[in-house]
Amino acid sequence: MLQPYRKIVIQKLTGEFRSSTGIVNTPAASPGPGEVLIRNRYAGVNAIFDQNLCRNTIRYVDVVPPYDMGVEAIGEVVAIGERVDGFRVGDAVANVKLGGGYREYQIASVGRLVRVREASPEILSLIASGVSAMVALERIADMKSGETIAVSAAAGGLGQFVVQLAKRAGNHVIALTSSDEKAGVLRELGADRVVNYRTESLTEVLAREYPRGLDIAYDSVGGPIFDAFLDHLAMYGRLIVSGHTSDFDKPVEDVPHPRAYHKLYWKSASIRAFQNPAFPQYFDDAARRILDLYYRGELRALVDPTPFVGLESAADAVEYLLAGRNAGKVVLKL
Repeated sequence: MLQPYRKIVIQKLTGEFRSSTGIVNTPAASPGPGEVLIRNRYAGVNAIFDQNLCRNTIRYVDVVPPYDMGVEAIGEVVAIGERVDGFRVGDAVANVKLGGGYREYQIASVGRLVRVREASPEILSLIASGVSAMVALERIADMKSGETIAVSAAAGGLGQFVVQLAKRAGNHVIALTSSDEKAGVLRELGADRVVNYRTESLTEVLAREYPRGLDIAYDSVGGPIFDAFLDHLAMYGRLIVSGHTSDFDKPVEDVPHPRAYHKLYWKSASIRAFQNPAFPQYFDDAARRILDLYYRGELRALVDPTPFVGLESAADAVEYLLAGRNAGKVVLKL
């Protein structure tokens, strides 16, 4: 018999996760035609997205409380609706769906599910961040072999996969991070040059060691790192904007720089923005290939070792990630 379960919802828009959200009980429901009921085991933490939801500043979403939270989850099928083929009770599945993450159970359309070998945090990180890295590098950055690729936030949930996929493609990888401990992790992942931007000047490193410039600069931080990447693009270089964690919660800054086209035109270089939900057509293929690499032992999936257990720990996990303390994907055990 199905039981009521708990989930996190936005109860008021304060602009901050902890004060905006609460845990509520929700009645049990049975899956409808083409749906399954999933017992979530782990949820991925996406702190900046979560925080922006609590401010109602996600441009394609209108948040009206109470509003369900969480995007990424992995678990097991516990009930099956009518007209469902190919899934059985007990199957491990992952799902990326707004409102499907920070909850103990979810109902999902089978067309959105990825069948996996086990409901582990490592596989959850692949379905979310690994897929994003693969699509961005292959489809948006047009990554080739023999290129010089720089990655900001390289030890994060997304950056770790950008580093590994770029190396697998035969490229020279420059990995940016904020601590010597994370630098060691990045060397283990294969980074050719690690830059701790707290102890080294990124601009000086790029000017001195990479005078030809960067073929691809993958940036999710913004601010001075974005500026340095833009100034050091190579001929035909591509600067990928995958977020701007350094100033997402600050007023828009008026920066007294030459307009970007002055830096791009003579190099035939470009700035390209990437947000994974905008490219659903590539998801299935990337998910299949990223899982295959992991199952064959050719790709690592780093999960931050700090334990966050239960819905009550979600705010702690968000704040931990916002503070930049993580190495690898931050997950919530449900």
